[in-house]
Amino acid sequence: MNVFIRGTIATGAHVLHEKIKQDMKAGAGEFVTEWRFAEVGEKEFMACMNVSDMEAMGAFMSSPEELQWDKDNGCEYTVYGMEEMTE
Repeated sequence: MNVFIRGTIATGAHVLHEKIKQDMKAGAGEFVTEWRFAEVGEKEFMACMNVSDMEAMGAFMSSPEELQWDKDNGCEYTVYGMEEMTE
């Protein structure tokens, strides 16, 4: 499933971009097959991802460690599911 994520981060979008790169190397790449990250402003970001296992993604994003990281860095976001428009 393709997802779109839009949000803000108090410590700077570049901080989250680097974290995502590390997360992909550390295991998240097993369920995220493709991804793009855009630093829209100093503290605003957008990301598109192809997620092959939404259950694993949900477990990863809601883990105590991830929730604490979000809190510590002032990261707030909304995740949207995307479908191809064929007509």
